Amino acid sequence: MPKSQIPIQLIEDNVALAHSMIELLTTLDYSCTHHKNAEDFFNQIKNNPQSLRLTSCVITDVRLPKMSGIELLHTLRNDFKACVWPIIMMTGHGDIAMAIETLQKGAFAFLTKPFDAYALADKINEAIMKSEDLKKTMDFLIDYQNSSTHLTEQEKIIMKHLLANKNSREISEELGNSVRTIEVHRAAIYKKMGVTSLLQLAQMNERFIILNQGL
Repeated sequence: MPKSQIPIQLIEDNVALAHSMIELLTTLDYSCTHHKNAEDFFNQIKNNPQSLRLTSCVITDVRLPKMSGIELLHTLRNDFKACVWPIIMMTGHGDIAMAIETLQKGAFAFLTKPFDAYALADKINEAIMKSEDLKKTMDFLIDYQNSSTHLTEQEKIIMKHLLANKNSREISEELGNSVRTIEVHRAAIYKKMGVTSLLQLAQMNERFIILNQGL
């Protein structure tokens, strides 16, 4: 995706600093959506929740009116699980303890003002690459969940048996169905899940479990 189509989310109440950062981001070929506070930022998300799955990153001051940057970080990570935006924290009053706290709570990076423009540019580029990776993961998880919702209750039961490495005859004996019925359900499961073999289904399911646990 071209940089110009990636809207960096900037939350900064200092108008002069925000203007300077917007100019810097423009120089780097990024677009920028500026919010004066966390409340405005979350209002935008509520109006367009699908944007959380698009490549981007957040740059926020730690010290904001009302909701702080650390509270913003906590809310975004806990209440918006589909978000693929790494968060870069910045402050003019930071110390090591604050940096450690923000990183432990899930911040991607921490910068102390005044920061070097090149250092910020590097962090933004790294954050965008991270966002692209997160987007791939989230797209897979959501696609898997959406595909699963199209399975009937009987198909879900049969899929569990298939993933337990049971063959059609074994499943038919346990469920009291004919082998032919199980084979018909198996074909429907493969089609709905977008696979052509049990191996692909098992690999997809294992990936889903591992990635879901990592969120």
